[in-house]
Formats: sequence, C-alpha cells, structure tokens
Amino acid sequence: VVYMKRKWSEQESNNWYKKQGWIRGCNFISSDCVNRLDMFQNYKHEQKLLTAKKELELCKKIGFNSVRIWANFDVYYKEKESYMEIFEKYIQLCDQFNLKVMVVLTHEEDLPRGNRFKAKKMGKQNYALGEHQGRIPLNEKQLKQEPKHYMEYDSCYDTFIEMVTTIVNKYKNDERILSWNIYNEPGITIGNRSIKILKTLFELVRSLDPIQPLCADIYRGINNENIVSEEEKVALELSDIISFHSYCPYDVLVEQIRYFKKFNRPIFLTEWLHRINHNNVYEIYPLLYLNNISNYCWGFVVGKTQTNEPWPYMWVEHETGIITNYDFTKWQHDLFRANYKPYDPNEIKIIEKFNSLANKDKVE
Repeated sequence: VVYMKRKWSEQESNNWYKKQGWIRGCNFISSDCVNRLDMFQNYKHEQKLLTAKKELELCKKIGFNSVRIWANFDVYYKEKESYMEIFEKYIQLCDQFNLKVMVVLTHEEDLPRGNRFKAKKMGKQNYALGEHQGRIPLNEKQLKQEPKHYMEYDSCYDTFIEMVTTIVNKYKNDERILSWNIYNEPGITIGNRSIKILKTLFELVRSLDPIQPLCADIYRGINNENIVSEEEKVALELSDIISFHSYCPYDVLVEQIRYFKKFNRPIFLTEWLHRINHNNVYEIYPLLYLNNISNYCWGFVVGKTQTNEPWPYMWVEHETGIITNYDFTKWQHDLFRANYKPYDPNEIKIIEKFNSLANKDKVE
C-alpha cells in the first residue's frame, strides 16, 4: 500500500491496525539507568545493554509485544555516532524478543533552561533518592530561568532537525519500528509554543515518507467532551492513530475511551498505571483488552528512575487536603521489583491471561 506524505485516512489506519493485533507493552528504560541520557550515552553502555537484555526478555515472557522508547537529544548532540549505534543495539534487542518499538522523537521533560543552550553532562548521572524519576530539585537560579525546547535555541535547531531526519530516514521502512510518536505531551512545560514545533516535526517526518503511522499525545484529559488545550487539539488533528495518556481511575478512563472512539481510528493508551490514583492493572488491563486499545504502562522493573514513588506535587495535594483519596501504600508505576519478582504476582497473572487471549484472537 502506498500511503504517505499526508495524513492517513481512517481506513488506512484501521487496515494497518488489523494487521498488528493487540499491541501491549511498557515505556522502557532499564532499571540501572537514571534517565534516558544514561540509556543512550557511551559511558558504561555495554553494561546497560546487558541489563536491558534481561528485562526485555522478561517483557516477552509475560506476553508483551512492544515497547515505547524515547530518543535523547543531549546524547545525539554530544556523541552522534555512538548514539546511533547504541540506538540500533536497542532496536536489535527488542527485535530479538519480538517487541516492536514505538519511538518517541521529542518531549518536554527536563528541558534546558535559560537563553543559551548547554547540553547535559555525559558520564555518571546523579539522582535523588526517593524522588520520582530521581530528579534533583531545581535550585533558585534554575527556577527563575524559562524552560525552552531544543528547537527554540538557534544554536541547536539544525542539529535537532538533523537528529529527527537521521533517525526517521534510517528506520522509515523498517518493520521493527511500529510507529513514530512525534511529540510526547506537547505543551506540558512550554504551553502553546509547542504548536509550531509540533507542526514542523509532523511536516518533516511526513516528508520523509515512513511506512509507519505518526501520532502525538493527548494527556490532560477531556472536559465536557472537549480536549483542553490548543496544542492537544493540533496533536489529535495531525495524528494517524490516536495516542492518549490516562492515569485516571476506571470510571474516568471509560469516559475517555468513549470520547476517542468517535474518531474511528486505532487508539493507543501510551501511558497508564498509577496505583496511588486507583489506575490499576486489575480494572484497567481487561478494559483495554475488551476495547482493543493498545497500550504501554509506565515503567517495568523498578530502578534508579524510582517511578514507583509518587509525583512530588501529590504529597502537597495530600498535605493541604486538596485530594484525600490517594493510596500512598502502593507503588505508583512499575511491574517488577529489583530482583525481577513481580511487585504483585496477581497483577502479572492478569496481564498474562489477557495477553494469551489476544494471541488466540490473532490466530482465529
């Protein structure tokens, strides 16, 4: 089928989806990486890949068939050649365990700040114990500086475009890549300044004519049957398949699914699992299976990112009485402990059960 250089039609995207079967997996970063810079940098990369191999094998063992992996600009900026080699090694590892890869090309987590772009330091990464994603809180000087996307700096705009072009060109006809997640959560840090970047990147990737569909995420939820922000409306408008995030309880997720079904396109829940906020495996996973919504939970094996810990603002909400029903006795994200035993063995049984049913569906 010849698609491209334009948005896929509903029929094209649904035909593509039928061939995939039910996609399920996790947002993957191995447990010994502090962050994605740590994942892709040259420093100790052999050791990180060995850990990744064990953990991706575990993904396959429980019946996952895909992972969502995020590109990292800081490493590309400083270590271009080794970055592309290490990126390929991850794709090869995923393929070894029959895991297709959704690639996130850019995001607004942990953006640079200030008027001059300075790439992050390579080498040993520091992290804060007990903090979600191990993030070291910003100091006063950093808090006064505005976060900026890499494409908002003249000094690295061209290099960023080069990174996206290089990655997409290399994998645009590669069956190991499931889809291009052009932009994770546009606007979460820089607001509607993200619209220009979003449009530029969609146009760029479309012009390269990949065989895979494109998407960007809706993540703030829906109010009165409407998407909340302009940038998320643009994301939905430009996407071939629907990608949304929901860390909400069951009843809210049911409403979100009802809303997205109107668009008659494949639906991907590219981030979920938030036990503290009652978004749990027992209720959510069967619901996603039943509605044929492909999905990636957040995290896999607990590790240096510490995404089992709550987001910092949740403590504030709890302490000030804004929200009183968080369950802090539970892990927020992640499915496995550091010794590769399940956080909750019964969750894994549920996941394996519905993965097995999905495999039977595909055969039938």
